[in-house]
Amino acid sequence: MPNFKYEVDIPGYPTQVVESDRKLSDSEAYEYAKQYAQPRTAGQEFTRGLGLMFRGSTPVAAGAGIGLALGGPFGAGVGTLGLPLAEIATQGANVILPKDYQIPSPTAGVESLLTRMGFPVPETTGERIIQASGSVLPSTAFQTATAQALSKTAQSQLGRNIATEMAKAPERQLMAAVPTTAAAQYVGETTGSPVAGMVAGMATGLPFAAGTRPSGPSRDVLAAQATAAYDAAKNSGIAFNPSRFSQGMERIAADMRQEGYTPTGYPKIEGIFNELTNVGMPKDFTELQSLRKMIQNAQASSDPAERRLASILKDRFDNYIVNADKADIVGTGNKTGVAAWNQAKNTYSRMMKADVFEEMLANAELDKSKFTQSGAENSMAQQLRNLAKNQNKMRLFTKAEQEEIKAAAKGSSTQNLLKFFGRFAPTGPVSSIFTGGATIANPLVGVPLAVGTTGARIGATNMRRQSIENLADIMRTGGLQPKQTSAAKALMTRGLISPQQPVTEEDINLMMGR
Repeated sequence: MPNFKYEVDIPGYPTQVVESDRKLSDSEAYEYAKQYAQPRTAGQEFTRGLGLMFRGSTPVAAGAGIGLALGGPFGAGVGTLGLPLAEIATQGANVILPKDYQIPSPTAGVESLLTRMGFPVPETTGERIIQASGSVLPSTAFQTATAQALSKTAQSQLGRNIATEMAKAPERQLMAAVPTTAAAQYVGETTGSPVAGMVAGMATGLPFAAGTRPSGPSRDVLAAQATAAYDAAKNSGIAFNPSRFSQGMERIAADMRQEGYTPTGYPKIEGIFNELTNVGMPKDFTELQSLRKMIQNAQASSDPAERRLASILKDRFDNYIVNADKADIVGTGNKTGVAAWNQAKNTYSRMMKADVFEEMLANAELDKSKFTQSGAENSMAQQLRNLAKNQNKMRLFTKAEQEEIKAAAKGSSTQNLLKFFGRFAPTGPVSSIFTGGATIANPLVGVPLAVGTTGARIGATNMRRQSIENLADIMRTGGLQPKQTSAAKALMTRGLISPQQPVTEEDINLMMGR
């Protein structure tokens, strides 16, 4: 039987147990363990990551719970900051206290207690970032919720004004929480300077404090501009040649047979083609809008096959309008009319391309029940990916616009991090296993986990929706970048500061062990 047993912790590896017949020095035990250590599996890393998140969130939840019991909503908000405030007060007191009367660090005491409770101890900068992120998500959620309550119930007008400012843009604050905290932790550790970490965090938080908002012309404005331009072109003798237009639509009908279209099988689509090929109707902007509306109505059909064919028809109809051959247009000898016609086509194209993203947002609302766990975010993400992979549809967009679409489909690092954490929000039977089980085992762990993951889910959804709204805005403005507007000043006063490593869908899948 070995007489000596040593537990050795090696970063990136499970705890190693070394047994020996003789007493070993720390370095000997470490070197021996290192020879036989096997790296943690993806599943072990994932479990460890959750444990580190719990380690970070537990003190916040405990402080909020105690504060709520003692002081209501205001007490809950203050309670989330209880440990940091206690640490600041302790360090300040120790500056003037004699050495024999120094007060132990509250943070060190809590960390020791968490270790005794069985939470994993962070070994690397990355793991310390995970712990810090687990702390800041529920902290931000509690504080914004508290501020929203105080903005209505605070006794003084000054108090209500301050709370209102802190409660602004809660989704942005949740979005900023993880990356700003990660930046502060990373830079602070690598430079050894808390001040540098604070500055890095503030710099990372700035984009969230000045985010994008749709600012392009509305669809109604574009429609009015297109109507005026088409009317000007028509008055100059330029318009679609009804016969050539009809022939173009007949070609589309013939091509769609390859997609499974037959007049007898899809009478609603056949009726639309009858209107499209009617040479007796002038093809001015009003008529083009009416025809497009007919196609859109078919897209709302209860028959999935009919919906698919209507979507294909709309794409090909739009492509024809924007890229019609010169031979399909009469009166092109009038330069003034040609300029008006080109302006009309440009405006119509901007409106048509923006509609693609407006439809995405509408579909996401309808898909909420289908994607119970991931909700609208997953619907929007799938639609963006499908668009980015659809070569025929992507031809409608310029090269620069295609790059914007691909970037939105991939998602930012912050977005993917929030999406990852949001997968554990208690929204369905499967996802509730994590938070429900943790709450039963230890409410101080489960409650903040539920709050933090729910906040991450909301943040990821809002970031995805914002990216689609920005794409629609880019299309309406003709490819110009949306204007920047200031957001809640609360982000600037929170200390939500810090960088992140790029996180992609592939990284998320690896973390999930897929």
